[in-house]
Amino acid sequence: MLADTYQAITSGKIKGPEIDAPIITVVSCVERVLITFSEQYVDSNIKNEKGLTQKLIHILTVHASKKYYPFYFQKEYMEDPERGDSPQIDIGVISTEKEGIIIGVKPYEGESFFSIEAKRLAEFGSKRAKEYLVGRTEKNKYNSCGGVERFKQGIHGRGLPYGAIIGFVQEYDFDYWHGLLNSWIEDLIHDNIYSPVSWDLKDKLQKEYIKTTTAKFISVNFRQGDSIMLYHLWVSLNLS
Repeated sequence: MLADTYQAITSGKIKGPEIDAPIITVVSCVERVLITFSEQYVDSNIKNEKGLTQKLIHILTVHASKKYYPFYFQKEYMEDPERGDSPQIDIGVISTEKEGIIIGVKPYEGESFFSIEAKRLAEFGSKRAKEYLVGRTEKNKYNSCGGVERFKQGIHGRGLPYGAIIGFVQEYDFDYWHGLLNSWIEDLIHDNIYSPVSWDLKDKLQKEYIKTTTAKFISVNFRQGDSIMLYHLWVSLNLS
């Protein structure tokens, strides 16, 4: 499994088996679009995840169509279409090829082969500040709304070897959030009072790059019986 083969090395990179080519293509597509998205929506009045995600999906759809990518982006993809109450991932990526697409050894035809969740990185100090990672307790009931947590629980991307989280940075900068999220993961490792899943050093975000308007990190996150490799693709929407 990925957790057995990937390891953080001294450079901070995650090293392991070759990534499936279709995944590299999807991630590259999203990275390009996020640059355009930052230009169009920097300092936007949209301060909610659904609104930002809707705008992003539109640009992703146009870009994928113009560049003839063999996949499309579906909003609020149902993880289990047979269930009316199925959890929904913000964005599912589905092959347009008649024969589908193969990730690892599994063919994906008419179903998402790459799950993308979207989270705002803002509202520091509010009860939703840690929602990128974990959920929260409301009226004595735990709400598993945390982005990384839902992947670790298998609520999102169940059985998929790869997934992603888009981070809309609307307060502070990339370095700030990278350091803060990893410090919160350290807290979860040593004194987990928030989350129903266990946390490990491999859950920490390893930096691939930080640029002016975009940043990319990678983590390998344990699930029950296996793990998932997450791409953390962030876009700056903050002028200050």
